[in-house]
Amino acid sequence: MPLAFLSSFLLGLFLGVTAMLHGVEKRRPGAGVIIPVPGRELRVRFNVPMIAAFLTTFGATGYLLHRYTALGAAADIVIAAALGVAGAVGSLALIAAWALPAARAEEIDERYILQGLLGTVTRPIDAGESTGEVEYEVDGVLRRTPARSVDGSAITSGTDIVIERVEDGVTHVESWTRVEQRL
Repeated sequence: MPLAFLSSFLLGLFLGVTAMLHGVEKRRPGAGVIIPVPGRELRVRFNVPMIAAFLTTFGATGYLLHRYTALGAAADIVIAAALGVAGAVGSLALIAAWALPAARAEEIDERYILQGLLGTVTRPIDAGESTGEVEYEVDGVLRRTPARSVDGSAITSGTDIVIERVEDGVTHVESWTRVEQRL
């Protein structure tokens, strides 16, 4: 029995770390279980973070109950399962009350959506306010846009660049070698 609880705990930790590193897929319309709540519908999806919270709490609680109490195996499982459900619901409540409102309130500055994307200079950018041209790929589509250097320096054709921002249809870039020096 303790091996099952430890395995559950470790699997929960693994799934939690995986969800943190790789993210969680966006909600698809109609996905999930609908729970009727007076005045609204509550849609619950069983996803990786929820399962990870359950398994981690279930495993840790079950192991501790088995190790430090004289309760039987059935009682250990029931209590651990109840606390596992409470852990999953608690993590959902925390996300719903804290993370989601913060994410919804965040305003995205459209100029910086492509920041950090790599590309290549296709037409040289002269020093000063001169405009050249860069090429980069977004979602499998190759794009060419007018470009200026962020610091006003010249960038020769064929140079690898990093996009800083796109403003008024002009891509502001910096050569990769300069960025690499700062890293």
